[in-house]
Amino acid sequence: MFKRNVFFLVPVLFLFVFSDCGRRGGLSSLLQERDTLRVAMDVDMPGYFVLGGEGYGYQYDLLGAYADELGVELKVVPQSAPDSCARLLAEGKADIVATLSSHVEGSWSARALPVYTTSYVMLARKGLAAGFRGRGGGLTARMLEGRSLMVPDVFRTTDDYGMLLDSLRGSNVFLSSRNSFDLMEELGDGKYDLLICEKSEAQLGCALVRNIEQVCVFPGTVSMSVVLGGEGAGLKRHFAAWLERYRNGEEYAMLNELYFERGIVGQFIGDGRRVPGGISAWDDLIRSVAQEEGYDWRLLSAIAYNESRFNAYIVSRRGARGLMQIMPVVARQFGVHESEIMKPEINVRLAARLLGKIERTLKLPERMPFEDRMSLILACYNGGIGHVMDARGLAAKYGGDPNSWADVSFFLRCKSDPAYLEDEVVRHGRFTGSGETLAFVDRVMGKYRSYCRVVN
Repeated sequence: MFKRNVFFLVPVLFLFVFSDCGRRGGLSSLLQERDTLRVAMDVDMPGYFVLGGEGYGYQYDLLGAYADELGVELKVVPQSAPDSCARLLAEGKADIVATLSSHVEGSWSARALPVYTTSYVMLARKGLAAGFRGRGGGLTARMLEGRSLMVPDVFRTTDDYGMLLDSLRGSNVFLSSRNSFDLMEELGDGKYDLLICEKSEAQLGCALVRNIEQVCVFPGTVSMSVVLGGEGAGLKRHFAAWLERYRNGEEYAMLNELYFERGIVGQFIGDGRRVPGGISAWDDLIRSVAQEEGYDWRLLSAIAYNESRFNAYIVSRRGARGLMQIMPVVARQFGVHESEIMKPEINVRLAARLLGKIERTLKLPERMPFEDRMSLILACYNGGIGHVMDARGLAAKYGGDPNSWADVSFFLRCKSDPAYLEDEVVRHGRFTGSGETLAFVDRVMGKYRSYCRVVN
């Protein structure tokens, strides 16, 4: 990355900063050094699922928000059983375990915090589901007799399962720890009659999989907790304080709407309407604006996903608005009145024009890798062009490449250290939000690459 002979010319002060830059006080040294938050998750637990190679779920997004708060990357360590999760935590190979509250006992009790509750539903093929609902009065042994039922392993830990057992005599019951969406596809194909799965997953499955519908919601709830590792109680205290703040903000309200008020469906198919071969309900609009402004529509879609989950009417606690989370100060730069920002077409166009303005200001070489170019532009979009210019200046001064995202991101992180305030090329002060900016760039570029694989 760097020309090694340059380091001999760097003052001792900077050598110290290189080795220590980007560290965050008050947290585990492991988190500081690794820049990752390692979460051990039982793959069959509610709140986490994989669809199209991407991680989703209430619990997944909640812990992702906490990782953003820390300025680190969320790394899920999938496990097949609670015991293996416990072992990883005990060995210091995981920072957090996401688990059922019922699994919290013994030494875990002092480290655990409840985070949310969910419930389970029963699904069936459409004709059968309609017949069940038409009878009313709930499920009976007679209705289930002779039916084949697929049950996730984790459901057996609930009170609902115990009550359901009395109605399952004469039924063919199968237990599985497989991916819920694979099971829903098989349900739609008629491989069995009934399937039990977690509520938010079922919501999405009914929208995406043909020929399946919800029969009923089980009355019981399932509580989920996190168990926090590390030495002492520092991480638990930090997480608890963050969670209390987070629950009072717009992002938390959005998360609940997304997974428990049918918002998760809109995330994939857009306002309840399927978009064949597309990304969201805003595809036509984003395509049109992107073509006029000279950007790949899938890149703008990736920004919209990360900024708002395609919610055109959300306002952040900082005042950012709409699909692309545009601030009023940005709108004023382009002569747009504050009252117009929320209009989807104007919102997307403002984002595209801001990208263009940033690109022109950076004066990047024409022949440079696309990933580097867009990463630098996105970093400016999220963290401000001044801090990125400072980081480019530091890279050039100390033997790096000001047009390499790897080099610039290194110095962008180091701008959180007060020692760099004394450097002559630093003109925009200390930057404490580098972790958030780097995570934003990684998420947008990752989502963009994912979209490129599935849509044209």
